[in-house]
Amino acid sequence: MEKRINLCYNEYGDNMKNKLWKSLVFIFYLLSFFILLFCIRVRLTPNIYIKTNIRIILLLLSCLFIHISGYILIKKLNYDKKILRINLIVYFLIYTVTICTLTLFDEIFGRQGLVIVKWNKELLDLYMKYSFNIVPFRTINLFISGYAKGIVNFRSFNINILGNLTAFMPYAIFLPLIFKKMNKFKNFIITITLTVIVIEILQFVTMSGSCDIDDLILNVFGASVVYFVAKIKCINKFIHKVFLYE
Repeated sequence: MEKRINLCYNEYGDNMKNKLWKSLVFIFYLLSFFILLFCIRVRLTPNIYIKTNIRIILLLLSCLFIHISGYILIKKLNYDKKILRINLIVYFLIYTVTICTLTLFDEIFGRQGLVIVKWNKELLDLYMKYSFNIVPFRTINLFISGYAKGIVNFRSFNINILGNLTAFMPYAIFLPLIFKKMNKFKNFIITITLTVIVIEILQFVTMSGSCDIDDLILNVFGASVVYFVAKIKCINKFIHKVFLYE
């Protein structure tokens, strides 16, 4: 009789714990959803402005809530690990939207968005002179030498060199985890290259930012470096552990 009571008591305790964990999962997913909704509202409302850094922090916070929810589902509630792929796809989409926002829509970087400008010869000449480059390493050399001489400030150097170098690095982690075919470098490099080319073409067509082959070089090089680093056994194991794929 006593064993039966203890069994019922333990079962009741487990049920209460599960309900608590499920409640936390619901709360974290809800918080993540509202943060994303808020960020979308900010982008779609012209009279509301929030600094780019704050928006990025909010998006990272949203991803953190999603990650914690995934951890609880897998570690505490023993859900199928397939749920992790959904989380990764959400991270991937959030980051992709962030990249598109920074390269095409963010006013602080002089972006105009996906608006086909009314081209004329004068406007085109100005764009081709100051914002278009097909000579490899020309822009990179200008910014590096300019920064070394003190002509270019750190902010401009950071945005144009370090920013482009790191912009697509996260894809070297997301893509191989989400899509098995991306574990082949050939497929990965083609995907990244085509993605960057599309963005550069959109920047040219809309005259939103510069269309520069050096952006392509830096984006692809940065992503490739992280791709190979992520393939190192101990680092690859750590990445899988972080995303609960161990």
